[in-house]
Amino acid sequence: MARSPSETDLDGLNDGQLRDLIQNAKVALAERIQTRLDEFKAMAREAGFEVSIHRIGKAAAGGTKRGAGGQAVAEGRRGPVAPKYRNPQNAAQTWAGRGIKPKWLEQELAGGARLEDFLIEKLEA
Repeated sequence: MARSPSETDLDGLNDGQLRDLIQNAKVALAERIQTRLDEFKAMAREAGFEVSIHRIGKAAAGGTKRGAGGQAVAEGRRGPVAPKYRNPQNAAQTWAGRGIKPKWLEQELAGGARLEDFLIEKLEA
């Protein structure tokens, strides 16, 4: 009968044996994960879907994504954008129009202002 992991005497293993155990556990876990991923892909295919799975931090097949100016852009990240909106009360406060609206803009909009009122090109014209 095989011993459960909690019954394994790790203190009785030398450093090399412990490293081998760790490596074997990593291999076994990777094989289990790959088997489950293959099963998931097969189920998705049966349902009419195609699933692509990539390691975190790795670009999808086909190369690196390129942003404006041909610079490489990290997967899932967009490059920087010039500000599109500015607080007329404080020119240092700007917003590019991406993500959550800044508090100063939310307050102005709640007070009845329109988003278009804060366009930089409109303020500078």
